[in-house]
Amino acid sequence: MKYLRMIGLVALFFAFVLPCMVRADVDTPDVLITGNPDFIVSGSTYGQHETEVMEMDKAVNNLIIGVDMEKAEKALVRCYARFRYAETGRWTSYLAFDGEYHFSAIDSVSACQLMFVIRDPERGKTAVRHFSVQGNYLEAKKMEYLMQKPAPFDVKAAWAKPTVVARATWGARAPKSSYTPHTPQRLIVHHSYLPNQASYKGAATIRGIQNYHMDDPKTSWADIGYHFLIGPDGVIYQGRPEGVVGAHCSPNTNSVGICVIGDYDADKDKLNPKIEESLLNVLSWLASTYKIDPKTNLYGHCDFAPKSCPGTVLYQKLPEYREKLLKNIGQ
Repeated sequence: MKYLRMIGLVALFFAFVLPCMVRADVDTPDVLITGNPDFIVSGSTYGQHETEVMEMDKAVNNLIIGVDMEKAEKALVRCYARFRYAETGRWTSYLAFDGEYHFSAIDSVSACQLMFVIRDPERGKTAVRHFSVQGNYLEAKKMEYLMQKPAPFDVKAAWAKPTVVARATWGARAPKSSYTPHTPQRLIVHHSYLPNQASYKGAATIRGIQNYHMDDPKTSWADIGYHFLIGPDGVIYQGRPEGVVGAHCSPNTNSVGICVIGDYDADKDKLNPKIEESLLNVLSWLASTYKIDPKTNLYGHCDFAPKSCPGTVLYQKLPEYREKLLKNIGQ
């Protein structure tokens, strides 16, 4: 079995090799390991495969694992991952997941290992085709803060949910595996960067982002990573349900990702009143519904990663948006 390890400038590589692909502004991982185990169980009721131990060139404390599988109708497939802590060398137990797994810890890990188990009473054909392991490091003090339960926040007024284009309406693919439930505690604003406003084509653009997140070999995520996406026309699209873990900014658990389509760095695309109205409406609804304090738990992607996302112009508006959100929900 051959594993391909790519670290650092992977996103730039794909930008040049696949120029026509919708990319969206996902994290450039500190560690990226991809593999093609081609583990196939056919004509048998049981099969198990364990990868080699995969050493990381940099210790990380956040990982997303995505697995591409072809399942027989009656097959039960379980994926497992275990991690080795960098400081102690101690391994976790094998942790079960369906097709996408999120790991976050204060202490960093320096190696991982995957295992796949297939049971099929009808002896059909099931294959594990590909996996990706993306790792990022956040400094320990920030991780300690983010892994705490936020202080209680008293909302004085409810905010109505804005009109959102349902997944079926924009033509979303079904997720490749089950979601992991979570409780929204943080709101994180993104921009897509590419596609920008000029290349926006409504629902087709949202489908392109979903295809990229699900099919690109460096992600292989279960679904589109964001929970909501907002077009330059102000249309709001439902990505993943906000009550499940997304794949947009580590640590993903308990955070809701809202992506504004366009490039909002200086001298690029312009924010317009339709975008801002929709963004404020969806943020106000999320803050009031899930009792999220926008003073302390409204972020830009760049608060967690060395990049400009959601664009310097949009990020500089966040203090203003925090005040407007507090006014909207009665604080």
